[in-house]
Amino acid sequence: MTTGAIIFAQNNGAINYVKLAKFSAKQIQKHLRIPVSLVTDKNSVGEDLSIFDSVIYVDDYKHTQHRKFHDGTLASVQAEWKNFTRSQIYDLTPYDRTLVIDSDYIINSSVLLPALENDHLFQIYKNSFDLAGWRNTDSFNRLNQYSIPFYWATTFIFEKHKTTETFFMLVSYIKENWQYYRILYSIDSTAFRNDFAFSIAIHIMNDSDDGDFATSLPGNMSYVTDRDLLVSATDNKMQFLIEKEGRYGEYTLAKTNGLDIHVMNKTSLLRYIEGGTGV
Repeated sequence: MTTGAIIFAQNNGAINYVKLAKFSAKQIQKHLRIPVSLVTDKNSVGEDLSIFDSVIYVDDYKHTQHRKFHDGTLASVQAEWKNFTRSQIYDLTPYDRTLVIDSDYIINSSVLLPALENDHLFQIYKNSFDLAGWRNTDSFNRLNQYSIPFYWATTFIFEKHKTTETFFMLVSYIKENWQYYRILYSIDSTAFRNDFAFSIAIHIMNDSDDGDFATSLPGNMSYVTDRDLLVSATDNKMQFLIEKEGRYGEYTLAKTNGLDIHVMNKTSLLRYIEGGTGV
């Protein structure tokens, strides 16, 4: 059985996701020792991609959507948000067992190795931890106060099987009928999010709350939001400026060691990759 990682990276006018993916791939290869492939579009490619096991090209989705990308508490930019191709992963991956990971999810440990070696068909993070410690995280617990549990499509592991094929077909169907499903599940946002689609699909696969389709990945998914800033990333250590509670534009220094972390401030992460500091 072949095992590898897939990173999705399609550039927009504000962020070079391919550069983020190259940095993320190095961390995966270092700590998990598996090959990494890139899913991108031909408009996003303009540099050396030899770090990747293979490069898989997809077309831009027929619909577009935009979102605001924050860079700390004081800056932001509006840009296109290309997040529609994740549901194609079952057909795109060249591996039998695949770790799917966002380009801004940075691997700093071997904690996922056992998950790559077990026999669960589908593994994903449900529980998460915000490094700030004070922000309201209700929106990452359930889709809304009265709705179903929230799952992170940021990183997950699946094995090719009829059951997982059905799951990704269901995610695609939810995507194509997003306005219906967001109303059905009382989601306020009109924008399509993979987290939402995955959460709904898992809920359906589980026959509401009685099934066991989705197995939890090891530990919790740790993250910093786009209101925080990356300072440095050396070996498996990272430093951040975390926004202070009630102190607009002020930050507290936080350090991590050997912690896999979702760095939502892609602008800050890219700035670090290109120049050595994210501030």
